[in-house]
Amino acid sequence: MLSKKTDNISADIRHAWRGNPMKKKILVCLSVIFIITISFCISLISFDGNDYGGGDDWGGGDWGGNDWGDSNWDSDYSSSGSGGSIIGIIPAIVLIIIVAVIVTNKKGNRSSGQQVRPGQGSQGANVFLPNRNDQIQGIIRKKDPNFTADDFVTFAKQVFIDIQMAWCNRDMSPVRPVLHQNLFNTTQRQVEEKKKQGVVYHYESIAINTAYLTSFVRDKDFEYLTVYLNSRMIDYQVDEKTGNIIRGDRTTRWDMRYKMKFVRSAGALTKDKVSGTQGYNCPNCGAPLEISSSGECPYCGSVVTTGDYSWVLTDFTTVRNDTVDDGIRVPPKDIQ
Repeated sequence: MLSKKTDNISADIRHAWRGNPMKKKILVCLSVIFIITISFCISLISFDGNDYGGGDDWGGGDWGGNDWGDSNWDSDYSSSGSGGSIIGIIPAIVLIIIVAVIVTNKKGNRSSGQQVRPGQGSQGANVFLPNRNDQIQGIIRKKDPNFTADDFVTFAKQVFIDIQMAWCNRDMSPVRPVLHQNLFNTTQRQVEEKKKQGVVYHYESIAINTAYLTSFVRDKDFEYLTVYLNSRMIDYQVDEKTGNIIRGDRTTRWDMRYKMKFVRSAGALTKDKVSGTQGYNCPNCGAPLEISSSGECPYCGSVVTTGDYSWVLTDFTTVRNDTVDDGIRVPPKDIQ
């Protein structure tokens, strides 16, 4: 009977071992403790139970009563007297600990079903793009007092999420107001190509870990403001006809690093807090913005996706080994 129970426990340990390698060291230690305890209990069998007496500490109701006294552990491991109680109790306690670890291990497996892996941006892991929120805000506000770094970063994060959703829906019209004409045209061609191929993208569980202003460039005509953004998401592609996954999977979360470069006219000012693409208004006339494919406001006719009136996204790339830090490049008088 002792051998049978030991085999069963060993099987449980092996199962937990395979279930989660992270718990190997713990299970090894518990296995050693269990073996030592069993050996100790077997050695106790050779002692007379009367050596341990019948005192209340071990022979009373707490340890020798109904909780354990009538169990299989008592009949399998106990001899007569209080010594038998000790022999039955110790391995039972150890077994409870092992079972608890196994149960915890199974719960851990369920809760940590998603893996996090570096995505395409991992090849530029050694590229450092510094946080220049305060410095850039100070420079821009000398000409544009309503500008704040926090508002713009919030705006950029919303644009990022909206772009991912538009790409999955294969409809870029919701983000048309914040995409530069050139970027919109390029992206639209890519969307149409994926439609022909019958490929549907899925981006799920999107989480933005870090986002900040990292570079600012101003010349006589335009201002270029770059946001560094780090995110995690589940990324996979599905065959439109069959529904089968053709790339990626539904559990792996990819860690990605991006540069989002926005542009606007050097003379443009922040009229109000920068908002997301939902409820976006024409930066020229203030009308609700439902622009045409050419980027024109239907109310005033302004082409709002050139950056003449407000910030639009002109470049959107992952951080790579050849990614450079554009730094801060403005006329000296704009820094003083």
